[in-house]
Amino acid sequence: MHVVLLGYRAEAVEELRALGHRITLLYVPAHRRAVRERAGQFAHQAVVPSYDVPELAWSALLHLGVSSEVDVVIPTHELGVVTASILNDLLGCRNRIAVHTAMAGRDKALQKSLWTKHGVPTARFATFTETPSSLEEVGSALGDLKGPFVVKPPSLGGSRFVTQCATVADVYEAVLGEPELRRAVVEEKQVGHEWELDGVVLDGRVENLLAARYLAPMIETLGGAAPGAVAYPVARHRELYAEVRRFAQAAVDALGGRWGVFHLEVFGEPGHFTAGELAWRPPGDFCPLLMEHTVGVETWPSHVRVLAGAELEPPRPVSGLAVGRVGLPLVRGAKNGVTLEDVLAMPGVCHAKMSVQPGEVMGGINHSHSAVAWALIQGTDVEDCERLLHEAVRRTDALHAAKSIRA
Repeated sequence: MHVVLLGYRAEAVEELRALGHRITLLYVPAHRRAVRERAGQFAHQAVVPSYDVPELAWSALLHLGVSSEVDVVIPTHELGVVTASILNDLLGCRNRIAVHTAMAGRDKALQKSLWTKHGVPTARFATFTETPSSLEEVGSALGDLKGPFVVKPPSLGGSRFVTQCATVADVYEAVLGEPELRRAVVEEKQVGHEWELDGVVLDGRVENLLAARYLAPMIETLGGAAPGAVAYPVARHRELYAEVRRFAQAAVDALGGRWGVFHLEVFGEPGHFTAGELAWRPPGDFCPLLMEHTVGVETWPSHVRVLAGAELEPPRPVSGLAVGRVGLPLVRGAKNGVTLEDVLAMPGVCHAKMSVQPGEVMGGINHSHSAVAWALIQGTDVEDCERLLHEAVRRTDALHAAKSIRA
Protein backbone atom coordinates (compact mmCIF):
# COMPACT_ATOMS: atom_id res chain seq x y z
CA MET A 1 0.00 0.00 0.00
CA HIS A 2 1.17 3.55 -0.79
CA VAL A 3 0.80 5.76 2.29
CA VAL A 4 1.27 9.51 2.42
CA LEU A 5 2.42 10.74 5.81
CA LEU A 6 1.43 14.33 6.41
CA GLY A 7 4.15 15.26 8.88
CA TYR A 8 7.27 13.48 10.06
CA ARG A 9 7.03 11.21 13.08
CA ALA A 10 9.67 8.50 13.56
CA GLU A 11 7.33 6.02 15.28
CA ALA A 12 4.80 6.28 12.46
CA VAL A 13 7.48 5.74 9.83
CA GLU A 14 8.84 2.69 11.64
CA GLU A 15 5.41 1.11 11.99
CA LEU A 16 4.46 1.63 8.34
CA ARG A 17 7.78 0.20 7.20
CA ALA A 18 7.26 -2.81 9.46
CA LEU A 19 3.88 -3.32 7.77
CA GLY A 20 5.60 -3.24 4.38
CA HIS A 21 4.01 -0.06 3.02
CA ARG A 22 5.58 2.46 0.65
CA ILE A 23 5.77 5.92 2.19
CA THR A 24 5.60 9.35 0.63
CA LEU A 25 6.45 11.96 3.23
CA LEU A 26 5.28 15.56 3.25
CA TYR A 27 7.13 17.53 5.94
CA VAL A 28 7.71 21.09 7.09
CA PRO A 29 11.16 22.76 6.96
CA ALA A 30 11.73 22.29 10.71
CA HIS A 31 12.10 18.53 10.12
CA ARG A 32 14.49 18.81 7.17
CA ARG A 33 17.54 17.48 9.01
CA ALA A 34 15.76 14.46 10.52
CA VAL A 35 14.19 13.63 7.15
CA ARG A 36 17.46 13.86 5.26
CA GLU A 37 19.10 11.48 7.74
CA ARG A 38 16.39 8.93 6.94
CA ALA A 39 15.81 9.69 3.28
CA GLY A 40 16.20 6.04 2.27
CA GLN A 41 13.03 5.14 4.18
CA PHE A 42 10.75 7.04 1.79
CA ALA A 43 9.67 6.35 -1.75
CA HIS A 44 9.13 10.10 -2.22
CA GLN A 45 9.39 13.19 -0.08
CA ALA A 46 8.55 16.86 -0.41
CA VAL A 47 8.54 19.90 1.83
CA VAL A 48 5.33 21.84 2.48
CA PRO A 49 5.08 25.25 4.17
CA SER A 50 2.22 24.16 6.42
CA TYR A 51 0.13 21.09 7.25
CA ASP A 52 -3.19 22.89 7.55
CA VAL A 53 -3.65 24.05 3.94
CA PRO A 54 -4.96 21.17 1.78
CA GLU A 55 -3.92 22.63 -1.58
CA LEU A 56 -0.27 22.82 -0.46
CA ALA A 57 -0.18 19.08 0.22
CA TRP A 58 -2.19 18.30 -2.92
CA SER A 59 0.20 20.41 -4.99
CA ALA A 60 3.18 18.52 -3.58
CA LEU A 61 1.62 15.16 -4.51
CA LEU A 62 0.90 16.44 -8.02
CA HIS A 63 4.49 17.62 -8.42
CA LEU A 64 5.78 14.25 -7.21
CA GLY A 65 3.52 12.52 -9.75
CA VAL A 66 1.95 10.18 -7.18
CA SER A 67 -1.53 11.64 -6.65
CA SER A 68 -3.19 8.83 -8.65
CA GLU A 69 -1.49 5.98 -6.79
CA VAL A 70 -2.00 6.97 -3.14
CA ASP A 71 -4.05 4.57 -0.98
CA VAL A 72 -4.33 6.66 2.20
CA VAL A 73 -3.12 9.95 3.66
CA ILE A 74 -2.30 9.77 7.39
CA PRO A 75 -1.67 12.90 9.48
CA THR A 76 1.01 12.90 12.16
CA HIS A 77 0.36 16.46 13.32
CA GLU A 78 -2.82 17.93 14.77
CA LEU A 79 -2.91 20.69 12.16
CA GLY A 80 -2.92 18.06 9.41
CA VAL A 81 -5.97 16.04 10.47
CA VAL A 82 -8.54 18.00 8.43
CA THR A 83 -6.15 18.33 5.51
CA ALA A 84 -5.60 14.56 5.42
CA SER A 85 -9.34 13.88 5.49
CA ILE A 86 -9.97 16.32 2.63
CA LEU A 87 -7.16 14.76 0.58
CA ASN A 88 -8.43 11.24 1.19
CA ASP A 89 -11.85 12.21 -0.17
CA LEU A 90 -10.33 14.18 -3.04
CA LEU A 91 -8.01 11.36 -4.13
CA GLY A 92 -10.55 8.58 -3.60
CA CYS A 93 -8.56 7.00 -0.76
CA ARG A 94 -9.53 5.19 2.41
CA ASN A 95 -10.88 7.82 4.82
CA ARG A 96 -11.59 6.64 8.35
CA ILE A 97 -11.99 10.16 9.78
CA ALA A 98 -14.74 11.87 7.79
CA VAL A 99 -14.17 15.55 7.00
CA HIS A 100 -16.88 16.81 9.36
CA THR A 101 -15.59 14.55 12.14
CA ALA A 102 -12.05 15.74 11.50
CA MET A 103 -13.22 19.34 11.73
CA ALA A 104 -15.05 18.59 14.98
CA GLY A 105 -11.71 17.51 16.42
CA ARG A 106 -10.02 20.74 15.34
CA ASP A 107 -12.53 23.53 15.87
CA LYS A 108 -13.22 24.02 19.56
CA ALA A 109 -16.48 25.89 19.04
CA LEU A 110 -17.85 23.23 16.69
CA GLN A 111 -17.03 20.40 19.07
CA LYS A 112 -18.58 22.23 22.03
CA SER A 113 -21.74 22.88 20.04
CA LEU A 114 -21.96 19.17 19.16
CA TRP A 115 -21.37 18.11 22.76
CA THR A 116 -24.07 20.50 23.92
CA LYS A 117 -26.47 19.21 21.28
CA HIS A 118 -25.89 15.60 22.36
CA GLY A 119 -26.05 16.21 26.09
CA VAL A 120 -22.33 15.90 26.86
CA PRO A 121 -21.47 18.44 29.59
CA THR A 122 -19.08 21.16 28.40
CA ALA A 123 -18.40 24.81 29.17
CA ARG A 124 -20.78 27.46 27.92
CA PHE A 125 -19.11 29.53 25.22
CA ALA A 126 -19.34 32.25 22.61
CA THR A 127 -17.33 32.89 19.44
CA PHE A 128 -15.90 35.93 17.69
CA THR A 129 -15.51 35.64 13.93
CA GLU A 130 -13.75 38.99 13.74
CA THR A 131 -12.28 41.52 16.14
CA PRO A 132 -15.07 43.17 18.13
CA SER A 133 -15.27 46.93 17.63
CA SER A 134 -16.28 47.87 21.17
CA LEU A 135 -16.56 46.68 24.76
CA GLU A 136 -20.34 46.76 24.34
CA GLU A 137 -20.10 44.38 21.39
CA VAL A 138 -18.07 41.95 23.52
CA GLY A 139 -20.60 42.15 26.33
CA SER A 140 -23.45 41.52 23.92
CA ALA A 141 -21.71 38.50 22.39
CA LEU A 142 -20.97 36.95 25.78
CA GLY A 143 -24.55 37.45 26.97
CA ASP A 144 -25.09 35.77 30.33
CA LEU A 145 -21.73 33.95 30.40
CA LYS A 146 -20.04 34.36 33.76
CA GLY A 147 -16.36 35.07 34.38
CA PRO A 148 -13.67 34.14 34.79
CA PHE A 149 -13.32 33.43 31.08
CA VAL A 150 -10.86 31.49 28.96
CA VAL A 151 -10.12 32.98 25.54
CA LYS A 152 -8.46 30.77 22.92
CA PRO A 153 -7.96 30.41 19.18
CA PRO A 154 -10.53 28.01 17.73
CA SER A 155 -8.02 25.53 16.30
CA LEU A 156 -4.53 25.69 17.74
CA GLY A 157 -2.94 23.31 20.26
CA GLY A 158 -0.47 23.26 23.14
CA SER A 159 -2.36 26.01 25.01
CA ARG A 160 -0.78 28.57 22.66
CA PHE A 161 -2.37 32.02 22.96
CA VAL A 162 -4.83 30.74 25.57
CA THR A 163 -5.64 33.59 27.96
CA GLN A 164 -7.57 33.72 31.22
CA CYS A 165 -9.68 36.82 31.71
CA ALA A 166 -11.49 37.92 34.85
CA THR A 167 -13.91 40.37 33.25
CA VAL A 168 -15.59 41.27 29.98
CA ALA A 169 -13.21 44.24 29.71
CA ASP A 170 -10.25 41.84 30.00
CA VAL A 171 -11.69 39.75 27.18
CA TYR A 172 -11.93 42.84 24.98
CA GLU A 173 -8.32 43.76 25.76
CA ALA A 174 -7.13 40.21 25.02
CA VAL A 175 -8.75 39.95 21.60
CA LEU A 176 -7.54 43.43 20.63
CA GLY A 177 -3.98 42.76 21.76
CA GLU A 178 -3.28 39.39 20.11
CA PRO A 179 -3.75 38.83 16.35
CA GLU A 180 -4.25 35.08 16.91
CA LEU A 181 -7.35 35.94 18.96
CA ARG A 182 -9.03 38.10 16.34
CA ARG A 183 -11.15 35.00 15.76
CA ALA A 184 -11.66 33.42 19.15
CA VAL A 185 -13.64 31.09 21.37
CA VAL A 186 -14.56 32.54 24.78
CA GLU A 187 -15.77 30.04 27.37
CA GLU A 188 -16.56 30.01 31.06
CA LYS A 189 -13.52 28.73 32.94
CA GLN A 190 -14.01 25.18 34.14
CA VAL A 191 -13.13 24.30 37.71
CA GLY A 192 -11.67 21.26 39.43
CA HIS A 193 -9.01 18.81 38.35
CA GLU A 194 -8.14 18.43 34.68
CA TRP A 195 -7.73 14.94 33.21
CA GLU A 196 -6.58 13.41 29.97
CA LEU A 197 -8.46 10.45 28.51
CA ASP A 198 -6.52 8.81 25.69
CA GLY A 199 -7.79 5.88 23.69
CA VAL A 200 -8.57 4.23 20.37
CA VAL A 201 -11.89 4.13 18.51
CA LEU A 202 -12.49 0.89 16.62
CA ASP A 203 -15.67 0.85 14.53
CA GLY A 204 -17.22 3.33 16.97
CA ARG A 205 -16.13 1.57 20.20
CA VAL A 206 -13.73 3.22 22.64
CA GLU A 207 -10.94 0.78 23.48
CA ASN A 208 -7.55 0.78 25.24
CA LEU A 209 -8.45 3.77 27.42
CA LEU A 210 -6.02 5.62 29.69
CA ALA A 211 -7.12 7.97 32.48
CA ALA A 212 -4.52 10.37 33.85
CA ARG A 213 -4.96 13.42 36.08
CA TYR A 214 -2.90 16.53 35.41
CA LEU A 215 -0.76 17.94 38.20
CA ALA A 216 -2.36 21.31 37.43
CA PRO A 217 -4.85 22.48 34.79
CA MET A 218 -3.09 23.13 31.50
CA ILE A 219 -3.84 26.84 31.58
CA GLU A 220 -1.86 27.11 34.84
CA THR A 221 1.27 25.75 33.16
CA LEU A 222 1.45 29.01 31.22
CA GLY A 223 1.88 30.73 34.58
CA GLY A 224 4.68 28.43 35.71
CA ALA A 225 2.95 25.34 37.12
CA ALA A 226 4.74 22.14 36.16
CA PRO A 227 3.12 20.35 33.20
CA GLY A 228 2.56 16.70 33.92
CA ALA A 229 0.11 13.99 34.86
CA VAL A 230 -0.20 10.80 36.88
CA ALA A 231 -1.88 7.79 35.27
CA TYR A 232 -4.30 5.56 37.16
CA PRO A 233 -3.51 1.81 36.94
CA VAL A 234 -6.49 0.07 35.36
CA ALA A 235 -6.63 -2.97 37.67
CA ARG A 236 -6.71 -0.83 40.82
CA HIS A 237 -9.31 1.69 39.60
CA ARG A 238 -12.06 -0.31 37.89
CA GLU A 239 -14.87 2.05 38.89
CA LEU A 240 -12.98 5.09 37.61
CA TYR A 241 -12.36 3.39 34.26
CA ALA A 242 -16.01 2.39 33.94
CA GLU A 243 -16.99 6.04 34.42
CA VAL A 244 -14.39 7.56 32.07
CA ARG A 245 -15.18 4.97 29.40
CA ARG A 246 -18.86 6.00 29.43
CA PHE A 247 -17.93 9.67 29.26
CA ALA A 248 -15.33 9.23 26.52
CA GLN A 249 -17.74 7.12 24.47
CA ALA A 250 -20.42 9.81 24.67
CA ALA A 251 -17.92 12.52 23.71
CA VAL A 252 -16.60 10.53 20.74
CA ASP A 253 -20.10 9.59 19.55
CA ALA A 254 -21.22 13.23 19.61
CA LEU A 255 -18.39 14.16 17.23
CA GLY A 256 -19.09 11.26 14.88
CA GLY A 257 -15.89 9.36 15.68
CA ARG A 258 -15.68 5.87 14.21
CA TRP A 259 -11.97 5.13 13.81
CA GLY A 260 -8.72 6.55 15.13
CA VAL A 261 -6.78 7.57 18.19
CA PHE A 262 -8.08 10.41 20.35
CA HIS A 263 -6.84 12.72 23.12
CA LEU A 264 -9.68 14.08 25.28
CA GLU A 265 -9.23 16.60 28.10
CA VAL A 266 -11.94 16.83 30.76
CA PHE A 267 -12.48 18.66 34.04
CA GLY A 268 -13.99 17.64 37.36
CA GLU A 269 -14.31 14.28 39.08
CA PRO A 270 -15.92 10.91 38.28
CA GLY A 271 -19.64 11.40 38.03
CA HIS A 272 -19.22 15.11 37.38
CA PHE A 273 -16.96 15.37 34.33
CA THR A 274 -17.12 18.27 31.88
CA ALA A 275 -15.62 17.96 28.39
CA GLY A 276 -12.85 20.40 27.56
CA GLU A 277 -11.25 19.58 24.20
CA LEU A 278 -10.75 16.55 21.94
CA ALA A 279 -8.23 15.94 19.16
CA TRP A 280 -8.02 13.00 16.74
CA ARG A 281 -4.35 12.27 17.36
CA PRO A 282 -2.02 10.65 19.87
CA PRO A 283 -1.17 12.86 22.85
CA GLY A 284 2.10 14.82 22.99
CA ASP A 285 5.22 14.87 25.15
CA PHE A 286 5.59 11.75 27.32
CA CYS A 287 1.85 10.91 27.24
CA PRO A 288 2.37 7.94 24.87
CA LEU A 289 4.70 6.43 27.46
CA LEU A 290 1.91 6.60 30.03
CA MET A 291 -0.28 4.60 27.61
CA GLU A 292 2.45 2.07 27.04
CA HIS A 293 3.20 1.53 30.75
CA THR A 294 -0.41 1.66 31.99
CA VAL A 295 -2.50 0.11 29.22
CA GLY A 296 0.16 -1.82 27.28
CA VAL A 297 -0.60 -0.01 24.01
CA GLU A 298 1.66 2.15 21.82
CA THR A 299 -0.31 5.11 20.53
CA TRP A 300 1.59 6.03 17.36
CA PRO A 301 1.62 2.47 15.95
CA SER A 302 -2.09 2.27 16.87
CA HIS A 303 -2.73 5.58 15.07
CA VAL A 304 -1.20 4.50 11.77
CA ARG A 305 -2.57 0.95 11.95
CA VAL A 306 -6.15 2.09 12.48
CA LEU A 307 -6.04 4.70 9.72
CA ALA A 308 -4.31 2.31 7.32
CA GLY A 309 -6.90 -0.40 7.99
CA ALA A 310 -4.57 -2.84 9.77
CA GLU A 311 -5.40 -4.88 12.87
CA LEU A 312 -4.12 -3.59 16.20
CA GLU A 313 -1.55 -5.50 18.21
CA PRO A 314 -3.06 -6.89 21.45
CA PRO A 315 -2.15 -4.94 24.62
CA ARG A 316 1.01 -6.12 26.34
CA PRO A 317 1.10 -6.98 30.07
CA VAL A 318 1.85 -4.04 32.36
CA SER A 319 3.37 -3.83 35.84
CA GLY A 320 0.38 -2.28 37.58
CA LEU A 321 2.55 0.46 39.06
CA ALA A 322 1.44 4.09 38.84
CA VAL A 323 3.35 6.02 36.19
CA GLY A 324 3.53 9.77 35.71
CA ARG A 325 5.20 12.32 33.46
CA VAL A 326 6.46 15.78 34.32
CA GLY A 327 8.01 18.69 32.47
CA LEU A 328 10.78 20.05 34.68
CA PRO A 329 10.95 23.84 35.23
CA LEU A 330 12.92 26.40 33.26
CA VAL A 331 14.75 29.54 34.37
CA ARG A 332 14.13 32.01 31.59
CA GLY A 333 17.26 33.60 30.17
CA ALA A 334 19.69 31.44 32.15
CA LYS A 335 22.17 28.95 30.72
CA ASN A 336 21.02 25.48 31.67
CA GLY A 337 23.18 23.53 34.09
CA VAL A 338 20.88 20.52 34.50
CA THR A 339 22.06 17.35 32.76
CA LEU A 340 20.34 14.15 31.69
CA GLU A 341 22.32 12.33 34.37
CA ASP A 342 20.89 14.72 36.99
CA VAL A 343 17.34 13.90 35.92
CA LEU A 344 17.89 10.14 35.71
CA ALA A 345 19.30 10.18 39.27
CA MET A 346 16.05 11.55 40.72
CA PRO A 347 13.87 9.10 42.72
CA GLY A 348 11.50 7.04 40.60
CA VAL A 349 12.73 8.30 37.21
CA CYS A 350 12.80 5.48 34.66
CA HIS A 351 13.14 7.52 31.45
CA ALA A 352 14.04 11.10 30.60
CA LYS A 353 14.96 13.41 27.73
CA MET A 354 16.38 16.90 27.64
CA SER A 355 14.47 19.70 25.94
CA VAL A 356 17.27 22.21 26.63
CA GLN A 357 20.82 20.89 26.54
CA PRO A 358 23.38 21.88 29.18
CA GLY A 359 24.91 25.23 28.31
CA GLU A 360 21.98 26.35 26.16
CA VAL A 361 19.98 29.41 27.17
CA MET A 362 16.52 28.54 28.45
CA GLY A 363 13.57 30.33 26.89
CA GLY A 364 10.31 31.37 28.45
CA ILE A 365 7.05 29.49 28.89
CA ASN A 366 5.15 30.05 25.66
CA HIS A 367 3.12 26.82 25.51
CA SER A 368 2.08 23.95 27.76
CA HIS A 369 5.07 21.80 26.76
CA SER A 370 7.79 24.24 27.89
CA ALA A 371 10.34 22.42 30.06
CA VAL A 372 14.07 22.00 30.52
CA ALA A 373 13.54 18.22 30.45
CA TRP A 374 10.80 15.59 30.61
CA ALA A 375 10.83 12.68 33.05
CA LEU A 376 8.80 9.49 33.30
CA ILE A 377 8.43 8.45 36.93
CA GLN A 378 7.09 5.27 38.55
CA GLY A 379 5.55 5.01 42.00
CA THR A 380 3.91 2.27 44.04
CA ASP A 381 0.51 3.93 43.70
CA VAL A 382 -1.03 7.19 42.45
CA GLU A 383 -0.23 9.11 45.65
CA ASP A 384 3.38 7.93 45.72
CA CYS A 385 3.86 8.72 42.03
CA GLU A 386 2.42 12.21 42.43
CA ARG A 387 4.74 12.83 45.38
CA LEU A 388 7.74 11.79 43.26
CA LEU A 389 6.63 14.05 40.40
CA HIS A 390 6.57 17.06 42.72
CA GLU A 391 9.90 16.00 44.21
CA ALA A 392 11.46 16.00 40.74
CA VAL A 393 10.26 19.56 40.24
CA ARG A 394 11.69 20.61 43.62
CA ARG A 395 15.06 18.99 42.86
CA THR A 396 15.22 20.66 39.45
CA ASP A 397 14.64 24.06 41.05
CA ALA A 398 17.51 23.30 43.45
CA LEU A 399 19.77 22.24 40.58
CA HIS A 400 19.00 25.46 38.70
CA ALA A 401 19.93 27.47 41.79
CA ALA A 402 23.22 25.59 42.12
CA LYS A 403 24.28 24.99 38.50
CA SER A 404 22.48 27.24 36.01
CA ILE A 405 24.12 30.52 35.05
CA ARG A 406 21.94 33.57 34.65
CA ALA A 407 22.75 35.43 31.45
